Amino acid sequence: MTIAMTPQLFKQLAVANLIVPFVGVAVDVVRSPAIPDVEPFTMSDGIQSAIALLFIVVFVATSIGFCLFARWSRPVALWFLAAAVAWTALDGPSQSAALAQAFYDLSSLLSGATLAAAYWSPVSRLFEPGKAEDDLREVFR
Repeated sequence: MTIAMTPQLFKQLAVANLIVPFVGVAVDVVRSPAIPDVEPFTMSDGIQSAIALLFIVVFVATSIGFCLFARWSRPVALWFLAAAVAWTALDGPSQSAALAQAFYDLSSLLSGATLAAAYWSPVSRLFEPGKAEDDLREVFR
């Protein structure tokens, strides 16, 4: 059984890709133990927070771009995913709860699936300039 990647299904995949990591963060916040002694905020913490905020903004923007089939969203999402993998590798061991980590892993899978669909499915033509919508009307009837 194969699943035909339609524009509607692609948009659903992009939205799921947007929501799942935030569910993981929510689970992480709820399941995290209270920290009795809070250390002062350092310059390194500020830089990491700024980078994390930039990642969140780019992630949300590319997800919206995917839903609008914006041409810039595919390369930006590809480079963002590469940077996120590098960031994760350099960040050290995870302190996340197991359930939250499961959502983060699912998010990685969804990111890969969304990128694969954006580049290698019939929907990929919607990201190209021109009259791709007219060409695809026959495919998605």
